[in-house]
Amino acid sequence: MADTIDTITITVNMNRLQTIATILISSLALILPFSSTLAQSSEKLQKDLNRVLYFDADLDLEKVPGLMIGIIQGDSTYTFSYGSLSKTEKLDPQVNSIFEIGGITKVFTASLVEILVAEGLMNYETSLNDYLPASIRNPKSDISLYEAITHTAGMPRLPHGIGKREKEANNPYAHYAKSDLFDFYKNYYPIEEEENKYQYSHVTYALIETAIENMTGERFEDVLQEKLLGPLQLEDTNIRLSEDQEKRLSPGYNLLGDLTKPWRFSSFRGSVGMKSSVQDMLKFVKAQMGDEDQKYTSLFKNMHKPLHETEIAKGNYIGKSWHVIKKKNHNIVLHAGSTSGHQAFVGFVKETNTGVVILSNSEQGANSMGYLILRYLNNNWRKPKVKS
Repeated sequence: MADTIDTITITVNMNRLQTIATILISSLALILPFSSTLAQSSEKLQKDLNRVLYFDADLDLEKVPGLMIGIIQGDSTYTFSYGSLSKTEKLDPQVNSIFEIGGITKVFTASLVEILVAEGLMNYETSLNDYLPASIRNPKSDISLYEAITHTAGMPRLPHGIGKREKEANNPYAHYAKSDLFDFYKNYYPIEEEENKYQYSHVTYALIETAIENMTGERFEDVLQEKLLGPLQLEDTNIRLSEDQEKRLSPGYNLLGDLTKPWRFSSFRGSVGMKSSVQDMLKFVKAQMGDEDQKYTSLFKNMHKPLHETEIAKGNYIGKSWHVIKKKNHNIVLHAGSTSGHQAFVGFVKETNTGVVILSNSEQGANSMGYLILRYLNNNWRKPKVKS
């Protein structure tokens, strides 16, 4: 059964300098309005970016047919496209091309929860059971909303037996109904483990989606639109797409390089169900960094604090959904997501005003590339410069 690959795993061979004969099918810089000085800066950035992608990250456009890269560097924002969205025809990725973002959905869900907590509609210390319909509560579970958000609830990654519902290859959530999720949760017996131990879970975020719907009396997507997507003007970010957006949804390719269908959902929308474009994701990152909307600056900064060690790697922590890598002079805040045909990465360093978004129409490649680009923007993690 297909599964998302959302935890941050950076496995890059930094010494491989193999020349790729077909280095570039298409390298099209799509830059926001700029001066001549900024244009020169973008040209150098793209040159350095190509070196990172093709030599450090070993980008192979046969395996990763097309991708969009967005970069925040100080007050400047850049977007670059590579390859083609189709293996059978030339189809350049665009700033409004839409990609599945998989587990990065959780960062949006957690941001929505942060807003609802600020409005007094939810409380992190409250039991998750209290926000769920009485009929599906688990009397053996006392996990809090905080534990659910920070992946410290001790819940499994996926419900046991979810593969039995997979009637379509590479579409794991299409036939796993919410009733199946509720049956699993209300009968699940939590394992007594170390308190606050990190264990990445799609299940808790699927339950948070239900908690928000039960608490507000509205569909999760509608609350998300009203409280978060609308105010941030994220017009191409959602779970359900319009007819026009469906046309701009990039075709996806699995690990074998075969065309695969977009994921459909009977449940787990609030965990892995969202789609977005690079221009929207850049807006979202800037809001998380505190670049524009002061209303959200004070809220979102609480999400990036390193709260619990993850044991993924030394210095790797979990915040409120975000993964945080602690460095001597700054923190790297990041998350990744994967579906059967797409992979996405988002990361930023607030102290240096740098950020990276990668959206790819392949099940592989974005995680290591995103980390390496962010490392390049931060001078190999040396002492950060003062914000421009």
